[in-house]
Amino acid sequence: MRRTGWAIAMRRIGDEFDIAQFLASALVRKIAANKFQLLAAERDTFHELPDDVIARIEQIVCEAYLEAGEDVGGDILREHLWQQALRARRDMVANGELISEADFRQRLGVTEGRLSSLLADGSLFTLEVDGAVYYPAQLADQTHNRSRLQAICRIIASAPADSRLGFLSSRRGSLGDRSPLDMLENDDDFKSLSRLAAAWAAEWSRTAVKMYEGEHQAVPTDVEPLYTAVVEIDPRRPLWERASEALHAPGYEWPLGPYPKLAPFTLFVERQIAGNPEPISEALVQISVDGESLRVRVVHKDAPALPPQTLPAGKRLSVVEVAQRVIAHLMKR
Repeated sequence: MRRTGWAIAMRRIGDEFDIAQFLASALVRKIAANKFQLLAAERDTFHELPDDVIARIEQIVCEAYLEAGEDVGGDILREHLWQQALRARRDMVANGELISEADFRQRLGVTEGRLSSLLADGSLFTLEVDGAVYYPAQLADQTHNRSRLQAICRIIASAPADSRLGFLSSRRGSLGDRSPLDMLENDDDFKSLSRLAAAWAAEWSRTAVKMYEGEHQAVPTDVEPLYTAVVEIDPRRPLWERASEALHAPGYEWPLGPYPKLAPFTLFVERQIAGNPEPISEALVQISVDGESLRVRVVHKDAPALPPQTLPAGKRLSVVEVAQRVIAHLMKR
């Protein structure tokens, strides 16, 4: 008989703590019902248990429900990983790896205004722990080449803050078992690091180009696209440059061809952020033939449609070749 998450948690709590079974049972159910955290309003009910015991039991309950396979939609795993990350951040605050803004500004020797500018352009970043904002102490370490460190931070700014910190401090085989922080002084090392950082940052965002027959205002949900191309690329690069890269780079494309000849079709440009299943619509382009010309209508996200444009139709090309021509035209505008 398969054990439930509740049963596994109860056994493990009994192995570690001397808690009355009725109390442990109530605690497990309340924790499991609230995303594996005990509500503050329920804390008085278990006032005899220290905070560190409650925290440990929250961890036990989450791991038990995961082990039992009671993870519909992956919610438990996501919560488990979030709790792990939160505990790690709390430890970093406790050991001085994350510091307050006042301490950080003092170490860095900058004004509040200058700090705001460095945050805005991605030269620095923060992490949130229990509702408070902290700064990685490594970013203010005077033993590092500060200008080069901030340059790398700007390159990787498209990634989540905790992942950026992990990138900077983790040793990598591709860097000769060194961390990026170890490669800031030597010119050749820094060039290699900059290339690696750009490639790593691109992995956090993909740009997709999808084409559908006919004119559409939104991505159709009831038909397959004529063509889809996807590329991992830095989202800070211009929209049409990213779309062009998707159409030309040897990344993912489907189907492989041959592609239909020109007919009215709509091209959608979307951005996909790692960890987020929902794509972000950025623009659509409606393309049709008007005599000897291509009629192009562009609509950017959250903006009114631009006036229609015309391009020479030229010889009859496939929809992919036409899309490449239209995107090349839009890149020049």
